[in-house]
Amino acid sequence: MMSLIEDGCLQQLNLQWRMDAKMSDILSMTKIGEISVIPKPSTISVTTDREKQAQQMIPKIPKTINDIQLTLLKKVEIQKGKKRIAITGCTIMPSGKIVFVDQSNDRLVIHKDNGLFVCESPVSHWPLDVTCIDENTVAVTHNAEPYYIEIINIVKRKTVRQIKTSHQCYGITNEKGRLLYYEVGSGIQIADVKSESTATSVVKVDGKHGWNYVTTSKGKIYQTKNESGTVTCYTVTGHKVWEYKDESFFKSVRGVAVDNDSNVYVVCYWNDSIVVFSPDGKHVRRLLTNENGIQDPFGIHFDKGRNILMVTNSCGPASLYEVK
Repeated sequence: MMSLIEDGCLQQLNLQWRMDAKMSDILSMTKIGEISVIPKPSTISVTTDREKQAQQMIPKIPKTINDIQLTLLKKVEIQKGKKRIAITGCTIMPSGKIVFVDQSNDRLVIHKDNGLFVCESPVSHWPLDVTCIDENTVAVTHNAEPYYIEIINIVKRKTVRQIKTSHQCYGITNEKGRLLYYEVGSGIQIADVKSESTATSVVKVDGKHGWNYVTTSKGKIYQTKNESGTVTCYTVTGHKVWEYKDESFFKSVRGVAVDNDSNVYVVCYWNDSIVVFSPDGKHVRRLLTNENGIQDPFGIHFDKGRNILMVTNSCGPASLYEVK
């Protein structure tokens, strides 16, 4: 028979075992409770995706000319030449490099986007305007004989091709491998960048008018007419969409550029100002004047990728503005 001592020890062991089992259950329940309050990553992910989808569904409201605000980012002091510089055209490359046409020194002047000078590239006599073809190549118009458009590799600093023209050429722009430019006595012409074929006329003109600039955006062509102080918008097939003329407001217009909302920026040479037109050409606003350092302006370019407007005075400097 089991002694009382042995029986008491056994009972004590059973009690200890039950207490240990309960404590284990309590600890186990505590762990389960901790796990149950940890958020599931998948739930957060689903919520974030829905928020993103909701944001994407909100339509972008186009910026009107009254909403436009300019913040000066920097002024670029253009590298001097042997003669006094005369900047008549400009463009910004995809990398941010800036290319200026210096007519009086027969050269292109290249600066970094921070304003530092990179190099200069010689071109044929009396260059006027420039447009980007790709990261290393630009097209330059001339208004001195022999008449042609010069395709230049700005890295190798040499001419790689020439496109013959009949007369002097002024403003030029590139639209998906097609060069649109203004030729005196002919009007707005289109030529393939890689083709030697004859250019075709989009907008014909009568008379020999000079200093007309062109640009294109979203299926429209925009032209400034120096003598009449006129800004005209055409379809890509040459049909007039709208035209604005007000010599009391501005005259002797030069370069033209268009932003992502189809607002049209125009250089007013004699008035030392930059104006902006609404997409329909019905409203106009003066943006910059000589109080902002605008003096004898010629070239203008809008960098759509970075929302930067560049304006060049004929004798420098160039000003870069963030457009908000």
